[in-house]
Amino acid sequence: MTQKEYRKAAAQSEENAQRTLFDKYFNYVYTIVFSRLRSCASREDIEECVGDVFADVYMHFDERRAFDGDPTGFVGTVARHKAADMYKRLTKNKFGIVSIDDEEAAEIEAPDNTADTVEKKELRGSLIKCVELLGEPDSTIIIQKYFFMRSSTEISKLVSLTPEAVRVRCSRALKKLRETLTDMNISL
Repeated sequence: MTQKEYRKAAAQSEENAQRTLFDKYFNYVYTIVFSRLRSCASREDIEECVGDVFADVYMHFDERRAFDGDPTGFVGTVARHKAADMYKRLTKNKFGIVSIDDEEAAEIEAPDNTADTVEKKELRGSLIKCVELLGEPDSTIIIQKYFFMRSSTEISKLVSLTPEAVRVRCSRALKKLRETLTDMNISL
């Protein structure tokens, strides 16, 4: 949906235009927000952030009158900014940041699980890179199936394949992913 199409639809019914925009970009926005907030936010926080993204998009989408192309970049930018704001708000002082002038600061030690946390973060990063290397639509299928727990039928609508084709591609992609991880000496 281009901005011209949105304006035309909004002239007929603002609610229907917003619903169309929401339906088209929901998965995109949710993926961006979820990937940024999954480590610190509850499901409700993520859903609230997605709602805030669409509220901002609806308010500011028509203000850019000179823009008539695909709004994917605009929607993605709003989603990234909202997710970053929510992340900052949720993690503010969560990590026990104290003033250098605080006398108790000298007594604070790193938690025992710091090495485990860093190792898990590196492992997640490597796993995501390996999934991205699978290419489309395999990476989308794996992410939707194992990160968002969607069924083959739901995924088939996103990638324009039959549910059977999604299952076949998923099993092949998992095999490729295992081989890639084994080559990198990573075992899960």
